Amino acid sequence: MALSSLAYYQQSEKKTSDNWDVICKSVDSLLLSEIGTNDPGGSIGIIYGNNLVFKKAYGLSDISASIKNNSSTKFEIGSVSKHFTAYAILLLEQQHKLKLDDPIGLYLPDLPDYKNRVSIRHLIQHTSGIASTDVLRLLANSDFEIPWFQKDEINMIESYPQLNTEPNTLYNYSNSGYALLAEIIEVVSKMNYHDFMNTSVFQPLAMTSSYVFHSPTQAKNITTKGYKKEKDEFIPYQVNSEYTYGSTNIYSNITDMLNWGKHMLEDELSCKNYLSRVSTPYNTLENGDTISTTYGLHVSNYKGVKRVKHSGGTLGFRSQFAIYPDQDLCIVILLNTESINSARLLNKICKIVLSDQLIEKEKQLRKEIQLPDKLMEAYTGKFRMPDGASIEIKLDADTLKLVIPGNQTFRLFAESEHEFFLTAFEAQCKFITDNDGKVNELIWQQGGEDYVAHRIYKTKMPTNEELQEFAGDYYQATFDVHYPVSFDNNKLTLSPPKTFETYLNFGNTELEYIEKDKFRAGQLGILTFERNQKGEISTMILKDLGRVKNFRLEKKL
Repeated sequence: MALSSLAYYQQSEKKTSDNWDVICKSVDSLLLSEIGTNDPGGSIGIIYGNNLVFKKAYGLSDISASIKNNSSTKFEIGSVSKHFTAYAILLLEQQHKLKLDDPIGLYLPDLPDYKNRVSIRHLIQHTSGIASTDVLRLLANSDFEIPWFQKDEINMIESYPQLNTEPNTLYNYSNSGYALLAEIIEVVSKMNYHDFMNTSVFQPLAMTSSYVFHSPTQAKNITTKGYKKEKDEFIPYQVNSEYTYGSTNIYSNITDMLNWGKHMLEDELSCKNYLSRVSTPYNTLENGDTISTTYGLHVSNYKGVKRVKHSGGTLGFRSQFAIYPDQDLCIVILLNTESINSARLLNKICKIVLSDQLIEKEKQLRKEIQLPDKLMEAYTGKFRMPDGASIEIKLDADTLKLVIPGNQTFRLFAESEHEFFLTAFEAQCKFITDNDGKVNELIWQQGGEDYVAHRIYKTKMPTNEELQEFAGDYYQATFDVHYPVSFDNNKLTLSPPKTFETYLNFGNTELEYIEKDKFRAGQLGILTFERNQKGEISTMILKDLGRVKNFRLEKKL
C-alpha cells in the first residue's frame, strides 16, 4: 500500500515537472486570449515548489502613452493588502506586544462603547460586527473619487456606534476592522503603519517595490492607470485619491508578490508557523461554527484541493493571491482593468496547472418524473424570499414554472413529490408541507446556499391615505444625508443618494408593500418603518445592506 502510494506520488511529480513547458504555453495562450495587446491587462506569475515557473506581463499600463505592463509594473492590490496587515499583527503578537484576544479599547479608547466587547481577533476574522466603511460611504453619499484619508476613515467608524451584530456571532466582512488593525499597529509599534510595514515586512523579504499608499505626495509614483470598460472603450480612473490603509492601498508588482508567496510556501517568514496558521480554519463563533477566514485569507476546497486566497478590487484594479499548500503552488494575478473576472481567470489557470490533481464534480444525473396536476397545484402561488423579493410558482398546462422578478419564466422539473430542479441554470427547490398538508414554504438551493421562502397570502393593501403616511424626508444626522420617500400616482418611491446610481447603477426605487410597516425597496432589500408613541411614522430602517445592517433614518416631522 505504502509503496504503491509512493510510486503514484513520484509519477505525479515527474508528470508535472516534465510538462511545465506545455503547462506554461497553455497558460500563456489562455492569457493572450483574455487580454488584448492594446488593452489594459496585468501581470501573472506562478511559483511551484522552490521554483519560479511562470511570470509574464500582458497589455498596457497606460493606453494613451502606449506603455506596456512589465514585471516591474506596480498595481494596487486592494483587499489582498489585508493579509499583510494581519501578518503584521501576528508579528507583534510574537513579540509579546499584544494579544489577539485583547479588547480593542485597550489600544483605541476613542471608539464607541463596543470597544470593550470587540477583540483584535474579531477584527482579523471579520466577526466584530462593526459596519464596513465602504458601504457606509455609499449610504453617506460620499464620492469614492474625492480625497479620503485614514483620519476620515477612522472618524466615520468612531461616529457610527451601531454594530451590525453582537461580536463573535456572525461572519460579516468589514473593511473597518482592518483600518482599526492598522491603528492598533501604530499604537503598539509606535511607528506609522507604512513605516512598520516597510521595515518589518517588505525590507526583510527584499520586496523593494512594495509600499503603502498613504499620502497625496506619493501620487507621482503611480504610473499604472486603472481602467473600467464602457461599451467598447476603456476609460481610466483618476489617480488614486484614497489614502486609507490597513484594508487596502498596498502597491506591489508581480516580482515582489511572487517573492512573498515563495517565502510563505517555504515557511521562511519571521512569523513562526505562519503557513499552518493561515491555512487552518478553527471555530470562532459563539455557536461553534467554523468560518473559512483565518488571518486575512480565506481557506476553501477547490475541486478537491485546499486553497488559501484573497482577492482584491478597487477602482480600475483587480487582484488574486492564492496558495495551494499541499501542492507547493502559488498563483498571483495583478490586473489594471475591471473588465476581466480575476476569480474566473484564477480558476482557469488552476485547472491548467493542476489538471492531474483536480477532482471534477460529476454532473448529477437528474431524472424527471411525472406528477399529477392536483399535487402540483398545491405548490402554486407566490413566495417571499429572504431579501424581500417575491417569486411565483404557476402551473401551465401540466408543467410547473418559476416566474422571477422581471417576468422571466423557467420550467421546473420534478424529481420527487416535493423536489424540483432547473436546467436553465443550476438550482433546485423543495416544497415543505406542514402537519395540515399545506405548503407554506419552500427551500431554494443555489450556489451552495439554502434560502427559505414563505408563501405570500393575500393581505389587505393599505389605502392611498395610509400609504401617504410613509412619505416624507428621512434623515441620518451623523452623515447629514437625506432619503426622501415620495407618494405619487398611488405608489411610494424611495430616492437614495446619488452614490447608488454612480457606483451601483440604480436610483429611485418603488417600494413594494409586504405587510404592516414593511416594504421591499428593490436592490436595497427589505426596509421597515417604526412608529412613535402617537402611532406616527418616525423611523425608516434599511434592514440588510450586506456589510451594514439596520441602518436607521429619522423622519423629519
